[in-house]
Amino acid sequence: MKKILLMFFVIASIGAKAQTDQTQINEQIWKPFTKAIMAQDVESFISVHSKDVVRAERNSKKVLSYEQYKNEMLVSWPKWKARHARDNVKYTFELRFLERISNGTQAFEVGYFKNETVKPTGEKEIYYGKFQVALRKENEVWKILVDSDSNQEEVITDKDFLAAKPLE
Repeated sequence: MKKILLMFFVIASIGAKAQTDQTQINEQIWKPFTKAIMAQDVESFISVHSKDVVRAERNSKKVLSYEQYKNEMLVSWPKWKARHARDNVKYTFELRFLERISNGTQAFEVGYFKNETVKPTGEKEIYYGKFQVALRKENEVWKILVDSDSNQEEVITDKDFLAAKPLE
């Protein structure tokens, strides 16, 4: 009986630790990440990434360093933001998760993202992608170490997206 109780407490504490990691990751990574994308704020966005980040843009077959990734965004994001303002579109970005694994200092997460723009006419454009990230704690703060995504040849559907778990 003692062994069963001990095993139960060990399993419960592991589950609680994983939940704590996910809460921290949501607060330190995903909420600022989402907010920065929706505002096209490069500095806030890049701040959730490790200086050692490996950015894999699988659709374009490119691998970027921190500086390369940041510099590409510094060029493209202001144009993206200006287009949204010019066209008076409402832009939203959302994440959903398929898998979240952590051990207190490292994590691996897989999920879908959804980019949606709504024109003043009500016309919507929706783009889905799949992401895979490796995270690590640096000075007690979670950072994105590996960031990879792909549109999966545009086979991801709204049904797939909605079947995954939301951020909260």
